[in-house]
Amino acid sequence: MLYALLAAANGVLTVMSRMVNAALGRSVGSLPGSMVNHLVGALGAGVVVLFGWQARLEAWASVPWIYFVGGCLGVLVVAASNYAVRAVGATLFAVLLLLGQILTSALIDHFGWMGKIQIAMTPMKLLGLALLFAGALLVLADGRRPVTPGTDAPAPEGSRRTHGASAGSAAS
Repeated sequence: MLYALLAAANGVLTVMSRMVNAALGRSVGSLPGSMVNHLVGALGAGVVVLFGWQARLEAWASVPWIYFVGGCLGVLVVAASNYAVRAVGATLFAVLLLLGQILTSALIDHFGWMGKIQIAMTPMKLLGLALLFAGALLVLADGRRPVTPGTDAPAPEGSRRTHGASAGSAAS
């Protein structure tokens, strides 16, 4: 149960971090925003490692080189997220992010990549993945319908934008 709660909390923190990073990316640019994110994260992790956990230096020698690529992937993830979340909105971004994560995880499980035990793909799992994909298509088909007038996204059908005019001065 604790691990399920940690996973759910991680989902909340992921969305919150993407929103904060998107705002930072809007202010300074996507890649510089990613750099700041990772520098601050590295400093925080460094403090925890130096003062909280015992580092076993001998363990580092046996780590396969591919496991160190995660940091580079993280930079790409944050930079792409900084741009994408602003372009498609938080809901669609989260749906597509989760779909990509789930499909990738299913492949990792099925093939046992990266030293993971193999967990077979079953018809029930395939059905679940198909339903997730269908749900993502529904969210994607609904498009981006902004609430804030003057955004760069298309307005919902049948609505009218005031293009900067106050609500009281809009022609009816």
